[in-house]
Amino acid sequence: MGSRNPQVDFYNPETREALGQAFDATWLVLQARDPFRDFGRESELKTTLSLKLTALAADGVTDPSFESGRLRASR
Repeated sequence: MGSRNPQVDFYNPETREALGQAFDATWLVLQARDPFRDFGRESELKTTLSLKLTALAADGVTDPSFESGRLRASR
């Protein structure tokens, strides 16, 4: 029996790689800005970051350095 809501894969492997790189780079900056925060328990922040990166990719922005820089500037 198949899933009623199959997962849709909107991004090619290169875009997914760029999203991962942008997420990692931005996450490192966030950790450096607040070294005493317990980032291991920040699932809501991770979700928000992922959604913002996905929105940028949907707008055609797929350069990881631009994505992470844009997110840092908007903080």
